[in-house]
Amino acid sequence: MKKLLPLLLLLLLPKPVFGQESISITAIPPRLEVSGLPGATLQETLKIRNESEEPMAFEAAFSDFIVNNNQGTPVAVTEAVSGRWSLSSWITVSPKKLLLQPKETQTVNLIIQIPPNGLPGGHYAMVTYQPSFEGLIGQPKQTASAVIQKVGTLVYLNVIGDVTEAANLKSFTADKFFKYYGPTKINAEIENLGDIHLQPQGKLAVTNLLNQTVFSQDLDAKNIFPFASRVYDFTVPGQWHLGRYTAKINAVIGTSQQPVQGLIYFWIVPVKEIALAAGILVLIIILIFLLKRRRKPEYTSLNA
Repeated sequence: MKKLLPLLLLLLLPKPVFGQESISITAIPPRLEVSGLPGATLQETLKIRNESEEPMAFEAAFSDFIVNNNQGTPVAVTEAVSGRWSLSSWITVSPKKLLLQPKETQTVNLIIQIPPNGLPGGHYAMVTYQPSFEGLIGQPKQTASAVIQKVGTLVYLNVIGDVTEAANLKSFTADKFFKYYGPTKINAEIENLGDIHLQPQGKLAVTNLLNQTVFSQDLDAKNIFPFASRVYDFTVPGQWHLGRYTAKINAVIGTSQQPVQGLIYFWIVPVKEIALAAGILVLIIILIFLLKRRRKPEYTSLNA
């Protein structure tokens, strides 16, 4: 049995993967926001860094993206899908292919040519870099055994003009009516109904029955894309809360500073603790009643 134990342990260990190398790159900046008039040509500078220990060849590509959930996750799509929000066909990069030595950073020139009839509002694309397996001059071909990592820069273009800025507080909720005693979760979802991405600015405030502020927090800096929404999560700390509370959101969006407001009420009632206290009180009352009854003197009637 002792001789079999080392063999058994060897079989249980994970098998090493040979011939596979990790490729790590960094795109700088991860997000770029620019504005321009219809017909303008914009030039920006991007950077890419080879974080791996080997020389690597990379190729730049670009595609439109949309956001179709309330977490702000970008999804690459074709121009037919992105529609009026498309940007990729206006973009060129130079150089498109790069050879980077280990830990080297290179510059990429980004050119955005806005058409004269470009629609005002938001247009969105991603510039991505992927290891090139075709190789470059002076660079041997890279093997397909490498772990591919695709990163890039999200480009937000605002074409200046007459745009619609509008937002709606889609939902605003707190924990259920009865709580043990805290902390309390509050969630708000803000929806963008306009032509350009927005970043609401404001705060959530929670007050008690005496109108005292027990919690206040600024909204996280989150971009909300056109016809998408974002969720904001808050946690009101503390345990020994009791009574009705008021939660208010006061925020503004865009250059127009249009308000986004919401008001809800919620109760924190420590049901278990109140039930326990009530049970103890009832028990005390019963004990007092029994003690008084036990101490009550007995009278004997005498007949003549």
